[in-house]
Amino acid sequence: MSECCASNDTTLLFACSGGSNVGQIANDAAKALDQLGQGRMYCAVGVAARLPSFVETAAKADKRVLIDGCEVQCLKKAFDGAGVPYDVHVIVTELGIAKGHHFNHTQDEVATVAGAVSKKLGVTPCCSGS
Repeated sequence: MSECCASNDTTLLFACSGGSNVGQIANDAAKALDQLGQGRMYCAVGVAARLPSFVETAAKADKRVLIDGCEVQCLKKAFDGAGVPYDVHVIVTELGIAKGHHFNHTQDEVATVAGAVSKKLGVTPCCSGS
């Protein structure tokens, strides 16, 4: 059964923060999900660099969420290379958001990505006032 906002699982959120709008949308969506209690944002670069403590923490999490900005899928490749499994993988451009080499984006685009992650996690959006 889905719960409102949080679960007792350790869910780590990893986001692209690349040099485009979709990288920034991925990063902002991870921040929003963290603030809503749907996971804890964690350092993707530490895993990509194969720093032992980061890889161990990621590997021990109950769930790992990767939010890639585009079809290059840097996060997925980094996790595959480090041998760390992932449970949810969302690609911003696959949600109908076009990649551009600028940093302009809307809160609606961030909400679209955060909603896609929540749906894959089986978590309902946070209930207001409860």
